[in-house]
Amino acid sequence: MRTYDETAGDPGRHLNTGLLQAYATRPLSPESRDLVEAHVDRCAECRARLSPLLADEAELSSLWERIDLATDEPTRSQLERCALRLGVPEDAARLCAAMPALRWSWWGGAALLVLLTVAAARWSESASAPLLFFALVPALSAIGVVAVTGRRFDPAYVWLAVSPLGGFRVVLLRAAAVQVLSLVLSAAGAVGLPLPFPYTLGWLVPSLMLTAVCLALSSRMDALPAITLTLAAWAGWLVATYNTALPAATRLLLPGTQLGMAAVTLLGVGALIVLRDGFDRRGLA
Repeated sequence: MRTYDETAGDPGRHLNTGLLQAYATRPLSPESRDLVEAHVDRCAECRARLSPLLADEAELSSLWERIDLATDEPTRSQLERCALRLGVPEDAARLCAAMPALRWSWWGGAALLVLLTVAAARWSESASAPLLFFALVPALSAIGVVAVTGRRFDPAYVWLAVSPLGGFRVVLLRAAAVQVLSLVLSAAGAVGLPLPFPYTLGWLVPSLMLTAVCLALSSRMDALPAITLTLAAWAGWLVATYNTALPAATRLLLPGTQLGMAAVTLLGVGALIVLRDGFDRRGLA
């Protein structure tokens, strides 16, 4: 193997290109590297020929650094990235993004159900068709929230025990995230209902009511019985308020009924505050 390149300048003066490339990519023995470095130290032309090769090496090293960073850094979901852009602390954003109730599969299914109820309300000749929307939307809201309060549905439930935020604050944070998205979905669906504007908001108070009641129950029992009791009471309320002579065939939309549900909502919030230690105890269990 030729060490010097006889075609570059005077014969025997310059290192050949192959040796410079080998030096740049580091497969040389220590003795050969010492030889190259000693020559390059006193030869400006070889230094000039070596510089582009080292520049390529620097670019390659930078590329590998970016690859290492990408593989070592935890993958962030789109929801987590959006939360971080909005200024949500990193630990809180990760806690919210890990919820099963915030996965695309859940929201895709919920959106499909809402769409079907809106379509049924618009195209059905029955005056009671919109009632399905008002029954379903609050139930979906409660189901989405209960999925973040118990280990039965949430694989990240153990985080309640290790999070510096505390069990109650974690549950409250994650329930709020689910509730906000649920309200947005419900509001989008309500636009398509064949009812006057004030009546299209009839789902709002029931959604808040079921969420508050379900969370209060979840502080003292498992998520499954909590949502079962909540939805059973909701079904009973719908039966009790059914009236074919009223819009959507229900008293649910009347101001008096809405005020009654608002009162139940406040009671649920009060009970949740009083019983909040239940989430911390269960997180440490």
